[in-house]
Amino acid sequence: MKDCFRPKDYHCPRDIGEAIGILSSFGDKAKVIAGGTDLLVQRPPGVECLIDISALSLDYIKKEKDRLCIGAATVVNALRNSPMFLPEPYRVLSEAAGSLATATIRNMATMGGNLCNASPAADLSLPLMVLDATLVAVGPKGKREILIKDFFRGVNLTALEKEELLTEIRIPPSAENAVGCFMKLRHHQTAIDIAVVNVATLLIWRNGLCEKAKIAMGSVAPTPMYASNAEALLTEKELSEEIIQKAAQVAAEESKPIDDHRASATYRKRMVSVLVKRALESSWRRSRLWQK
Repeated sequence: MKDCFRPKDYHCPRDIGEAIGILSSFGDKAKVIAGGTDLLVQRPPGVECLIDISALSLDYIKKEKDRLCIGAATVVNALRNSPMFLPEPYRVLSEAAGSLATATIRNMATMGGNLCNASPAADLSLPLMVLDATLVAVGPKGKREILIKDFFRGVNLTALEKEELLTEIRIPPSAENAVGCFMKLRHHQTAIDIAVVNVATLLIWRNGLCEKAKIAMGSVAPTPMYASNAEALLTEKELSEEIIQKAAQVAAEESKPIDDHRASATYRKRMVSVLVKRALESSWRRSRLWQK
């Protein structure tokens, strides 16, 4: 049984500078809390201080210089419902947000929390990977940007320094001819189950060819990962059912799943092939509608 989770201190800073100061004072003994849907379940040992970031005005979705900016404290349902994520290719993020847990949890869980928990099965990481997002961190040394591909370092481990706070997610402008898709397989297929396998794809088209393909996979390695070999197989190709099937098989070969209580590694590899195939086919169908 886990020790009772009773941090001694609770702080609700009024600005980011104050939040960074508290983080610096407590170090490893402090945890940032927003929705708390991961933190209060995990109850990490040794935490003496909770830093509530709900008063830092980090709950927003806005367009700035052609890029989309999302505050780290933005709740997941806001991503699902925002009109900014209805057009292609950004609806891949809306699809992932809609698949995350229940409506009650989505109204509490935040984008920053889903990313900073660094679960290999995190749903929101995959659309951000295919959209080439950048994360903004602020610490005692100032502000820095971290590419999403460099953010995840291991299970529950990110590139954030101990005294840094994730403040914003930035999605760069995408090609007008880009189409995405998100798919997820759960253990019992109930809303509260986390992914056995989840997948996001993005296809960019030019002159009838797949100019570029992005395939991100979750719950199949210590961190969310790209299926780089499968992506290369599709690049500069005219798509067909055969080449999509081959790419799905290659993606499964690239995956590195483990056996756990939710699924075996063998089953996960089979499901990678199935989900990647379906996601690519969906992106392909959507692209053909777009091209008409």
